[in-house]
Amino acid sequence: MKRERAIQLVEQLLQRLDAERHAWPANLITEVYLFGSFARGAVEPHDVDVAIEMDRDDRWIAHAVQSLSSGRNPQSLIRRTLVGNSRSFGFFFDGAAHADFPLTLLWQRGEAITLAGQRLHALTSDPTAGRAPRDAMLPQFDGLDRWIDRPAREHLTGTVAANAINIERFDLPDATVTDAVAAEYLLDRWSPSSPLYRAGHAVLAHIEQRGHDPRAVHLHGKGRPPPPNPALRWLLPALLQSTATLAALRIVPLNTGLLDRADWS
Repeated sequence: MKRERAIQLVEQLLQRLDAERHAWPANLITEVYLFGSFARGAVEPHDVDVAIEMDRDDRWIAHAVQSLSSGRNPQSLIRRTLVGNSRSFGFFFDGAAHADFPLTLLWQRGEAITLAGQRLHALTSDPTAGRAPRDAMLPQFDGLDRWIDRPAREHLTGTVAANAINIERFDLPDATVTDAVAAEYLLDRWSPSSPLYRAGHAVLAHIEQRGHDPRAVHLHGKGRPPPPNPALRWLLPALLQSTATLAALRIVPLNTGLLDRADWS
């Protein structure tokens, strides 16, 4: 996107933060940073990278437990509060203390939102600023790293390096699962307008076509518990634009002993 458009999007984020900062969950936010190519001055950044630091209260802890138990990302609530359904942002949560890349402070609790606007417009354009190299990357993540956050990439690359898992990537055609119960799982989990509904059908149809029972798949909190052989577990960040190909990552266990000892929290 053009830099001017990126600036407008950040201004809209600040307006929403200002409007919501006394209401839950926005009142938990303590600091907002910019990083990545936009913060470095790129003329056409791929997206706007935002780092969020936040407190936790009892209500947030309950929300996080409920979200994780049903396969949802609890931070999605903060994202929707700040940017709605916009896909022009990449978010990084609670990592400022150990970030190994530069962060530019945009706003912190107690400051007027106008100061954040001044910091935003003080960022200068730099035609030589390109996209920074992504850390914790595998060839299988190429082009998908926007949907797989850095902590997840670090965990997966480390597990691959330990020979505990293998990750296969391939494209899936659009398809519809024929099993009525599996189809009901999908409809119960996502609305038909959600891109994940499309991805879910493609994956379950693929599993069905390979002769496996699609009802045995643990689908973001729906269906049966994960089977003893987790080879049927699929990572589905694969969503992209509505006309794009669905890219699937299949995680295959190689050493279940190592997996049992890994921290998957």
